[in-house]
Amino acid sequence: MLQTGDIVKGQLSGQQYKITARLGEGGQGSVFLASSGRDQVAIKWYHRQTATEQQKKMIAKLISMGPPRGEAGKRFVWPQDIVTRSRVPSFGYVMPSVDLKSYAELGQVWARLRPSPGMKQRCRISWQLAQAYRQLHLSGYCYRDISMGNFLFNPSSGDVLIIDNDNIGIDQQSGSKILGTMEFMAPEVIVGRKTPSTSTDLYSLAVLLFYFWIWHHPMHGMLEYSVRVWDIPAKRMIYGERPVFIFDPRDSSNRLPADPEYQTPLRFWDVCPRSIKDLFIRSFTDGIKNPDRRVTEGEWVHAFRQLENQIVRCPHDRAENFWQPGMKQLQCWHCKRRFDAPPRFVISTSSGLNQILVLADTKLKRGELEPYCDESVMEEVAAEVVRSPNNPNVWGLKNLTYQSWFFTPADGSGEREVIPGRAMPIIAGHSLRLGSQTNLRVEV
Repeated sequence: MLQTGDIVKGQLSGQQYKITARLGEGGQGSVFLASSGRDQVAIKWYHRQTATEQQKKMIAKLISMGPPRGEAGKRFVWPQDIVTRSRVPSFGYVMPSVDLKSYAELGQVWARLRPSPGMKQRCRISWQLAQAYRQLHLSGYCYRDISMGNFLFNPSSGDVLIIDNDNIGIDQQSGSKILGTMEFMAPEVIVGRKTPSTSTDLYSLAVLLFYFWIWHHPMHGMLEYSVRVWDIPAKRMIYGERPVFIFDPRDSSNRLPADPEYQTPLRFWDVCPRSIKDLFIRSFTDGIKNPDRRVTEGEWVHAFRQLENQIVRCPHDRAENFWQPGMKQLQCWHCKRRFDAPPRFVISTSSGLNQILVLADTKLKRGELEPYCDESVMEEVAAEVVRSPNNPNVWGLKNLTYQSWFFTPADGSGEREVIPGRAMPIIAGHSLRLGSQTNLRVEV
């Protein structure tokens, strides 16, 4: 095993790396901090029994092909070089170092070692995670081992990083002994009918998102609670042979037990928006037996990007609440008092309808107005809610693009131009034409 001060050499770059600190250890190997001149990197060094020639070839293939393209690809902490040490029968690989002061694991949040992200950040973390795996799959890869230990998030910004990428393979082609982490594996992999693929990744992603939102495993109910010995056969039964969702609307055999330790997921499920509940229910009912019914990464991205714009604070206690289409009033999950729903922008694009709440800090992103734009420009602000400098009681939607928009007043009195830098008054019934395929209407 490597020690502080040891020197390893890159097979592809010829670069020398000096081990400066040990960061942690896992089942396959240990991770170290290393330096090469002024650059700081991380190195995963395999245990002797896992340092196989097949593993080395897989990593070399990943380095050769490179990460997925675009912004989503930047979320993968991708292998950069293979390293060896003279007369040592093992190897490792180089990857970018991660600022662990900024990024957290879900387990650290559960243990209150790191702050819990707010609702908007949770939505952002969720769609970024789904978008990263979507781009990975579109690039022809499958991840194989999606789990809680393989993703990090910034609780403040909602940015995501995916680590431990050395087990990624080519979908339906690469051979690997890695089947995944049992709690996250698709039932057909657990019982031996299938090997990991993009389809089984979809199941694992749903489990990970459920953990992130509900803080519980989707199959940990009475069936798991009644198990006396929590061993491999028991896990095989709960996760593979007889998986029953704890909130299955048609099968109540695995409901949560009346135990205080099982009440947290019930509270989080009550707060979880209907749109997300429906996706979880589909994932863990129809999606258990029929892989074609599993929720796709694109569906998760669409749902969480919409939800990110449907969060409103209770005027009584400032708790964040989710608005859902059709709600005229909301009941605060925290103080239980009711309050009126704010107005909303109903945006029609070629991909369908999107509803965004009109709040003092609302900003419309390019991705909400141009759903098929590249992710590199998706977060650019195209419009923002502003207060009139002449009348603080009048609000408008300011055009921050370089193109004119055209709005029609609620009385239909004729179309008017909104040049860049100007604003349309936010009044119920006003509509805005933002291009050939994008329209906006103010509704209450």
